[in-house]
Amino acid sequence: MAANAYLANLQQGVDSGLYRQLAIGWIDGTQTGPDQQQTWFLGSGQKPDADSTFEIGAASEIFTGLLLAQAAIDGKVRLDGQLRDWLPKDFAFADPRLGAISLHQLATRQSGLPAVPPNLFPANANDPYAGFDQTALLTLLANFKLAAGSAAPGYSILDIGLLGDVLGRAYGQRFSVVLVSRILDPLGMSHTGFGDGTQLLPGYGHGQSVPHWHFGALAGAAGLRSSLSDLLRFVQANLMPQKSPLRAALLLSRQPQGDSEQSVGLGWNTVQVSDGDQTWPLIWRASRTAGFSVFLGLRTDKQQALVLLGNTDADLSALGIAWLEGRTPPPSLPPPPAAPTPADLAVYPGLYRIAAGSDFVVRTGADGLIAQFPGQFPVDLRAIGHDVFAATGDAFVLSFQREGDAVVSILLGHGGTNLLAQRLSERAPALARTALASDGKKLLEYSGDYRLDADTLLRIAARDGTLSVQPTGHAALTLIEFAPDRFADPRGACEIHFLRNDKHEVTSLKIVLAGAERSAERSSWHVPALR
Repeated sequence: MAANAYLANLQQGVDSGLYRQLAIGWIDGTQTGPDQQQTWFLGSGQKPDADSTFEIGAASEIFTGLLLAQAAIDGKVRLDGQLRDWLPKDFAFADPRLGAISLHQLATRQSGLPAVPPNLFPANANDPYAGFDQTALLTLLANFKLAAGSAAPGYSILDIGLLGDVLGRAYGQRFSVVLVSRILDPLGMSHTGFGDGTQLLPGYGHGQSVPHWHFGALAGAAGLRSSLSDLLRFVQANLMPQKSPLRAALLLSRQPQGDSEQSVGLGWNTVQVSDGDQTWPLIWRASRTAGFSVFLGLRTDKQQALVLLGNTDADLSALGIAWLEGRTPPPSLPPPPAAPTPADLAVYPGLYRIAAGSDFVVRTGADGLIAQFPGQFPVDLRAIGHDVFAATGDAFVLSFQREGDAVVSILLGHGGTNLLAQRLSERAPALARTALASDGKKLLEYSGDYRLDADTLLRIAARDGTLSVQPTGHAALTLIEFAPDRFADPRGACEIHFLRNDKHEVTSLKIVLAGAERSAERSSWHVPALR
């Protein structure tokens, strides 16, 4: 199918406000002359150019996987080498299974590591990984214990982030330095790196300007920025690896590491597609960050490759795969709705009950709606349509149902199923608490980390005469003291009761979250010496 059909689909998205700026590159080895490589730049107002840079998010894994392949070829690592091989000999893992994780398991998302580092306590929830440094990474390895049966494949930013750190150690340099010298420079990718730079475009999520994301010690998993010119050089090298100084590594990195129709390479995804009587691998990777989207794909049977870069969070993968397969473009996604006003949001809060008897709460937060399920911390919601809101990370979708102008129920979409929840009240339940005057010195007795479950810590912090609780990966909630050893979030998200032993030492806590009580024991993670 001609490129015009796909370009028209993308232009329609620009016109509707779904996309802001798009950079598109197409290589077709079946053509000769100027049609072999084509580029297009679309934009509402200002357009990008070939050297404008975009966040490429988890597509960074392709380059970390390529460095792994090159390191194996250089004799620096073995794919079956283990984590303990690259840390100091006296490094003590709390769980020996962590030290036995292989580089191959990290590269193919089979390590069993949690999706989010338990000791991730962001100073800015809108850029959560920026402060996660090498000290935090080694602290996790020295203290974390894998849950039983946790080796099933699953995405974790720790996998490739940790792999990048190991590869830097293998070469005796920082990962970012090694990636430039061994991968980016040989490929001529001078506009690719981890810095923001003057050519980095602003990002937009849900129709609003959003901060750029940074990934600290986990940059190898999602921290790269790149341009259309650089990524076209990269996919061209993959189409014709025999002309690249990285020939062997390019071939190894895209080799499927499984025998299913959809397999994972070293950063790449592969899916088998039919062309007449033959089947060929379509090699691709897509990603979205808070304000950017990227698709990279290639077909070696036709010597075709595609690069799509956008500076909104609107997904580009469905159109990218359709383009490479020569199928009709998918329907254009709807544009992001206008940001709801406080008056718009006032109709939704309340207590809702799922038919099975489980209750959950919808409240208004500082920046919009939040939802909270029993035993869980509140989750921010964003409007994705009229009366429709999605949770952060698209974990679930709430579709509010009306009778006339009144909201009467919610259709809760999660994991491919839809559950109806009836509205029980027009207000989110919250107890009025009278705050006591807190003793700043006494508040220090509560400070520290508490283990809520295998992958979640609670950080209790005392600062400027107030106490706060911060769960793994979330923003901190300020607490008020309403009784001795008892605190609550003024909005009603949680209530905490600190428990003491016979020596009057705080050893644990009980926390009530949306009506469900959970316990957390005090946990002290030691910080290993950096080497």
